[in-house]
Amino acid sequence: MAISIINEFFENNDLLRITTGNYEPGEAEKICDDIDDPELRLFAEAELCYYRGELSKAFELFSALESSDRNVLAAASTLGIALTSLFSGNAERFIDLYNTVKDIDNLISDGYVLKFPTKVFLLYTNILVHNFEDIRFPPIGLQSFDVPEPIKPMAFYTYTHYLLETGDPGRAIGMAEGALIFMKKPSPISEIYLCLIIARGYMFRKVFDKAEHYFRLAWSLAEPDGLLVPFAEFRGMLFGLLEKCLRYEKPEQYKKIAELSNVYHSGWVSIHNELTGETVSDRLTAIEFNVATLAARGETNTEISDFLGISVNSVRAHLRNIFNKLGISSRKDIDIFVI
Repeated sequence: MAISIINEFFENNDLLRITTGNYEPGEAEKICDDIDDPELRLFAEAELCYYRGELSKAFELFSALESSDRNVLAAASTLGIALTSLFSGNAERFIDLYNTVKDIDNLISDGYVLKFPTKVFLLYTNILVHNFEDIRFPPIGLQSFDVPEPIKPMAFYTYTHYLLETGDPGRAIGMAEGALIFMKKPSPISEIYLCLIIARGYMFRKVFDKAEHYFRLAWSLAEPDGLLVPFAEFRGMLFGLLEKCLRYEKPEQYKKIAELSNVYHSGWVSIHNELTGETVSDRLTAIEFNVATLAARGETNTEISDFLGISVNSVRAHLRNIFNKLGISSRKDIDIFVI
């Protein structure tokens, strides 16, 4: 994937109509239907299928476009296939993409000046893998204000996620909240991810009421179009917030998100561990992973019980299973197996 194609990919306003497009919640299908160009319409439908968790259909549509004569569209479809592969257990496609990205990153050492959208792409790919050790370009920061409007919200999401995961939740929350306030037009996918970043940030700070507020805001933006994948991606990072808000209120959607999350977590762990050499566990179920994450943060059994809406005895049972699966004997040993 040549750098010129990646630059054009992010600067091309005809692509990513669902991911970065401006439309009101509930209008995603109409956005697809209103596209006259058959290939661009197919790509938008593939995007929508991906975010809805209709992954087989998304893979089929992206694959049909991967051989397009339009290089940018073919490259975008390759990215779509790589992201979809995170849910399929097929690590090879995503690792191929990641290694291609690292080859681009290596050009920095040769003095090549990367355009800002390409920096966003590099950072986004590292975030997906949760690998921040090899990032060599300067933080993208306030440059996010200077990108073309359609991708500006996603640029802010990418940077705020980087801030959060590298130990600066205050700035992450502030910038993400600012991005939402100053957004000129509705962009549901970007807004959902920004809200989830803010919710995760407030969970880090144990400000649970604000975390729940932003989670529910994200859900109100997602539900009209059935956009489930962002919640499946973030489930393990939200310390049980999804269980608290959706498990009993939206049982059917919760079940689908949980199924997607289990598959995503397994695929993500296999890629993350291979590329980083870490030992994050794929042996835990999603609920066990949430219990383990909360326990690793020092939450008591009662606090975990209250937050997840399960009994203290259930928490103890989950912890026994966690210890057995990980081959450990105490809570202090959990940390290396979760993020």
